[in-house]
Amino acid sequence: MAGYFLRRVLGIVPTLLGVSLLAFGLLNVLPSDPVLTWSEAGAPMSAEGMERLRRELETDRTIAARYGDWLLHAAQLDFGRSLRDSRPVLELVGEALPWTLLLNLSAVLAIYGLALPLGWAGSRRPGGVPDRAARCLLIVAYVVPPFAAALLLQRLFSVRLRILPLQGVTGGEAAGGAREAIDLALHLVLPTLCLALSGWAFAAHFARATFRTLLDAGHLAAARSRGLAGLRLAWHFAPNAAAPFVSLLGAIVPGLLAGSVVVEEIFSWPGMGRLLLRSVDGRDYPVVLALLLFSAAAVLLGQLLIDLIYPALDPRLRDVIGSEASVRG
Repeated sequence: MAGYFLRRVLGIVPTLLGVSLLAFGLLNVLPSDPVLTWSEAGAPMSAEGMERLRRELETDRTIAARYGDWLLHAAQLDFGRSLRDSRPVLELVGEALPWTLLLNLSAVLAIYGLALPLGWAGSRRPGGVPDRAARCLLIVAYVVPPFAAALLLQRLFSVRLRILPLQGVTGGEAAGGAREAIDLALHLVLPTLCLALSGWAFAAHFARATFRTLLDAGHLAAARSRGLAGLRLAWHFAPNAAAPFVSLLGAIVPGLLAGSVVVEEIFSWPGMGRLLLRSVDGRDYPVVLALLLFSAAAVLLGQLLIDLIYPALDPRLRDVIGSEASVRG
């Protein structure tokens, strides 16, 4: 297992290098000039100031030389400073990262919390009225664009019913403790629902197919013949069902990270997605590069974690990994 883990970790490095090279190259061939953009936006600079900033950006050096220098500093977790407010890029990312993790974790829990019961119910009575109705509703939720879903949810629950906050992370009244936690949870509801919409249909269909396959297996038929049903039957094959749903997580997470860019902006959620949009709009290239690299690293580390959990759930995979290690040895 140690060799398998080392190979998986080393496999991440070329992908991160490719992502950083592609992002750095694209940002440096764009025709826009960040200095001129800021000046036109109402922050005029003197000729000396513009020249000094260009020297800091090292625009007179080749792209290859600048990329090598940036990569050397990035390996030391030094991503430079923001061009807009001169704050360290790592500090900005550190402030936004917990909010994005909270939103995405809530969306994952919401997806699994609804998809698993619907998949279980659909596998028990496939083709029934509840199964067909649930599938139709989930398909409708899947095809609705995130920005449209966000606006509809805001209009219904915040404007008309006035039961949930419109945007942000706090209403300003909470003083700490339980009240602050409740206030944050209320602000989290709408962005979580919006972010989870597209994942519900896919996850529910996957859960339905997985449960259906397990229910048709011979050992489960024997378990049902012994009188196991309902929750007792579900608990009986839970270990066998866990592995496919761990793999499902690997397919859900990249979509959630991409969708959170739009959701965070609409709901004024101070996460990495909103920071990315603001940085792209302001031509803040050091922040954009760091965010793209962190997003790619998050997806790859998630895949690595899944690859490590999967053998722990499926003994057959451990045997395959062990046999491959013996062959290599």
